Parts: sequence; C-alpha cells; structure tokens
Amino acid sequence: MPTPRTTAAAVAARIVRDEGADHAFGCPDAPGDPLYAAFSAGLGRRTARHPQSAVHMADGWARASGRPGVVVAGAASGPGLVPGLHTAHADGVPLVCLATGPGAAGPARPVTKQVLPAVSAARLPWALRAAFRTAREGRPGPVLVELSPGAAETEIAYAPAADAPLPVRHGAPRATQVTAALELLLAARRPLLLAGGGVPESGAGTALRTLAERLRVPFVDTPGGRGCAGDGHALHVGSVGCPSGAGGRALAAADCVLALGTGRGADLLTGARTVVQVDADPAALGGYGTPGIGIVADARLFLEALLGAAGERAERPPHPWAEPAGAAVRAAGPRSGPVPAGQVHAGIDAVLGTDPDTCFVLTEEVYAEWGAAALPVRRPRRLLLRGRGGPPGWEIPAALGARAALSATAPDALLVGISAGPGLPPFAEELTGAAEHGVPYVQLLLDRDERGPDTVRLAEAYGCSGRRVTGREDLRSALEWARKETVSTRRPVLVSVLAAPEAAAPEA
Repeated sequence: MPTPRTTAAAVAARIVRDEGADHAFGCPDAPGDPLYAAFSAGLGRRTARHPQSAVHMADGWARASGRPGVVVAGAASGPGLVPGLHTAHADGVPLVCLATGPGAAGPARPVTKQVLPAVSAARLPWALRAAFRTAREGRPGPVLVELSPGAAETEIAYAPAADAPLPVRHGAPRATQVTAALELLLAARRPLLLAGGGVPESGAGTALRTLAERLRVPFVDTPGGRGCAGDGHALHVGSVGCPSGAGGRALAAADCVLALGTGRGADLLTGARTVVQVDADPAALGGYGTPGIGIVADARLFLEALLGAAGERAERPPHPWAEPAGAAVRAAGPRSGPVPAGQVHAGIDAVLGTDPDTCFVLTEEVYAEWGAAALPVRRPRRLLLRGRGGPPGWEIPAALGARAALSATAPDALLVGISAGPGLPPFAEELTGAAEHGVPYVQLLLDRDERGPDTVRLAEAYGCSGRRVTGREDLRSALEWARKETVSTRRPVLVSVLAAPEAAAPEA
C-alpha cells in the first residue's frame, strides 16, 4: 500500500499538535503564509504585528503551559526574531521557531540552542521532531528550523502511524552523589532547600515538599520557583531575589543549601557556607566560590532519589532559626499622592489574588524594585518572570500568549500583567488585536510620574478600557472595577497607578 502524500505544511501542523502545542504565534510574510495557513487546522493562531512580539507571545504561552511554544515567521523576519529568541534563551524557555526562506539562521544562531538551516520538505518531519526534543532536553531553550523556499507547499510521503515524538533524555544522578548530598543535609545545623525555576520545569514540587516534610528542612524559592511547593506551607520560609525579606535572611543564615534548578544565578549562592547545587545545565554549576557538590541532574529525578536514600529516617526537630513566612507588614500610607508599593500589593492580594489560579506577568526589574515578593503566587507557573537585561517590550505580548495557554487549562483564571512607567511598554499596540479578538486580562501600570503620558487614553484608542489611580482611597475600587470589566467586555483593561517603590514609600 503506497504511503499517503500530503503537503509539508500539513505535516508540520500535525506534528506541532502531536507535540502538545494548541497555539501557534506568527508574523508571516508571503513566503510564510502557506505554512501559517496550514496551522489553522486544529490549532489556535495569534498573529502579531511584529516578529519580536510573536516570539514573546510564544514565550508567554510556553511559561504558562510548560510545553514548547511555536512561532511561524517569514523570510523577512530573521533580525526581528533575535530579541525574542535572546529572551527565551537567557531564561531557559522552550520554543520551536519555523522560519520560511533564508535569512533567519545566521542572526538567530547565537541566541538559540540549535539552528537547523535550509530544511527540505522531505526532511521536515525529522527536523521538527528533533527540534522539539532539543528545546525540552537539558536546560530548555529555543530552536530555529529554517525551511527551504517553497518547502511548505511541497507534497511529501508521510505515514502518521510511523511517526512519534522523540524520547527526551532526563539526567539521573549517581547514587554516590545522592548519598553525599543527604549526609551534608543531615549533618547541617541550619539546612535549607532552595527551589529555582528548574523545580516547576521538571514537575518536582511534590517531591520537594515531601522531602522538606520528611527531614523537617525549611525551603525558600527564587522568583522562577514561586509557588512550586505551595506558598503558605509551614516550612516555606519565603522568597529570595528581592532586596530584603525572610527568604533572603534564611539563605544568609543557612550552613548548607541544597539549590535545585537555580540556573545561572550563582550570585544567590555567593557566601553560603556549603552548597549542593543540582541543575540540568552543566554550565550553571559552580561560580559562587563556595565548597560543596555540583550535580548535573533533573531536579525531580534527584529529589526522588534523595527521598529513596532517606528512607524512613526519623524526622529532624524543627529548626527555630527559620520561621514560616508571614504576611508582609504594610504601612497605611497617605490617602492621596503616590500609593506605596506595599499598598499596591495589598490591593492585588485582596481583590485580584483571591483565586489561586491568578497568574502574574512581569519582569525581574519590576519584581525587585516594587517588592513583588508579596504577590500571592499559590501554584506553579503562576508567576511568569522575564529575567534581567532582556529587551524591552516583553510584558504585553507575553501576557497575551499566557492568556492563550490559560484558556485551555484554567479558562476562568485571572491574568494580571504588571509593568512600570512612564508610559506603556513597547509593543503595547498588540492590545489592539487583543481587544479585537476578545482577550481578557488586567494590565497594571505602576507610574512614579504624575505628569507622564495619558496611558488611559492610549489604552482606549487601542480598544481597551482604563482607569487612573492617584491615591490609596481609589485603588481597591479601581481593581474591583478592572476585574469585573475584563470579564464582562472580554478585553484587556488598564489600571494606571501613581505609585512609589517600596524603598521610596513614605512612612505612615
């Protein structure tokens, strides 16, 4: 029986669905249109106004879903893809980018895990399967597949029954490494578990919580690991990565830190007395000048092996040096003038954070400056954080991509984007398409300048609703309005707040 023949574009769409993607994001030109059109069968599509926005949308979708995001681009999009691919590469976000025609491979090579240039129609199924495996394996990241001109429309022989996703290899630790790590934890007087972004990435939250409970070892999390084992747990000390807080104090006092999936943020571990660092990326190990052990392994596999080695050991007594994280103390602040950051977060917690599925999208700069460790993050993948130094303009496209991911798994979840002014961030024009296609979410703009641009009027020009808050007495009502407005209109809603960072907040 002859093998069925179909276009390479139709095969690509089938493979993308088979790999777990239900959306594709694109900014195609004429060469990329046939491929993008094929993705309309069984996939949601979101067209961006700029190729960088398309990559950021796929980035947000991948962070919220835990699966590789998919980008479709045309021949002229090569340079425009680079900033978005750079962000995904730096933050370890799995993406598969399909670019039709020459021009993308060269600029993208330094900011991807792999580039597959000039792939012919016949080799496209293999190239796509390899791209998805590479994007997931080890430290996740973006992969670019460049199609030869005309490849998408070419008919190829394809047997779906003989095609399947390639197995993803996960690094398992050696038994001697597990034993050594366990002995260091048990010998320490002030041991601490540090959960990074690799914990939710590998699905290790349950194993982390079980280990903490069995050995009575407290844990903290980085911004990327927020919610991985449950905020509010008795052994959860707090979060690190902000200038001050209970998490940072516990990390400074610990005499043995088991750091799991913290990536290349070695500065967090500088000064720790003993470190056991576990990461899927060998390049992430070391660099902090502290004695200890570096283990290349998947966080979940390592924790499961550690639990097996611990067996039924007697629980350690509680450690009085690490107290459970409590609610932040927030000054009341004046009734008018800039709203202190603590009051902003109190309003978010009271109005927008009541649902445990509420998802926040912001950059690490905003997270640190505005004291966002107080945000109510109660589940994994509900704090989507772009790392420091990334290109501007990530926030709004990433939020739109995250909304697409949540629509499949938590359709009623509230999505809140947080950015800092003056003015809306670059690529805010993507709000026009979001309003047109009924994409609900709340964009909170923290602005220190009361003489800044009229962002509410700009949001209204994009087809959205907006309100301006200039005093503490108006904040809660504006947030309550925004929550109702975005549900009733099915459009983005802007709340622009005249605010002051935590360090600059006036005393009560």
